Amino acid sequence: MRTLSLTGAQRWDARGPMRLQYDLKGNRDGADGLFARARRILGGGQETPEAPAEPMDMKNGIGRALRHAKSSHHSARSQVEKAARAISIVEGTLVATDAVDMALSEMQDVVSHALAAQEPAARMLCAQRFTTLIERIDTIVAGAVFEGVNLINLSRDNIELISPVGGRPHHAISHIVLAAGERGLNLKVPRQGFREDEEIEAAGYALTRARARLIKAADTFLSQVGCLAPLLQGEDAAA
Repeated sequence: MRTLSLTGAQRWDARGPMRLQYDLKGNRDGADGLFARARRILGGGQETPEAPAEPMDMKNGIGRALRHAKSSHHSARSQVEKAARAISIVEGTLVATDAVDMALSEMQDVVSHALAAQEPAARMLCAQRFTTLIERIDTIVAGAVFEGVNLINLSRDNIELISPVGGRPHHAISHIVLAAGERGLNLKVPRQGFREDEEIEAAGYALTRARARLIKAADTFLSQVGCLAPLLQGEDAAA
C-alpha cells in the first residue's frame, strides 16, 4: 500500500493536514470479476489470459481496454453489450487514474525534497519537475479516451444506458474532471520557483486535496459500474 504523507516539515505535520492511506488499485479487487465478464462479452465469449500491467504501463493498459471495447463494434445493440462496453470504458479510465496517482505520488516526493533543500537552485529544479508532472497529468487525462468517451477531462462526457421501457436513462456513469487545473485537481504551477516555504507547503496541501478528489472519483466510478453488474448476469447464465 502506498501512503501519501506530507513528510519534510514538522511544523507542517503540527497543523494537522489530512493524511490519506489508501490503495487506489487494491480497492477495486471486487470489480476484477466484473471487468473480466465485460471483456468476455465484448470478445465474443473468448477471454484471453493476460499478464497484469505494471503500475505505470498506461499505454498497454489503455490499449487492452480499447481492444476489448472495439472487438464488438459491429454488435453493440443489446443492453448486455452496452453495459459491457460501459464497464470496459471505466476499466480503461481507471488505468488512467492509476497513472495520475503515480504522478501525484512523485509530486509529493518533489515537494518533500524542495522543503528540505536550502539552495534556491535546488528548489528551482524541484519547481520545474513539479511543473512537468502537472503537464504529465494533463496529458494522461487528455489521452484517456475510450470509444470516443473521456470521463475525466473537461469535455463533460458521460455514459447513459437507456431503458427499453420508457426510453429513460436507466444507468449512468458520471464525468469527473481530473485535469490539473482549477476545475479538476486544482494544482498550481510554482510561480516563485519554490523559493519560499509557504509556496512549497501550499503545494503539499494542494496535493493532499488532489489525491482525495482522485480517490473519490475512482470510488464513484467503481460504485456506478457495479450497478451494471446485474445486466451481465443474464449473459453469464446463458454461457
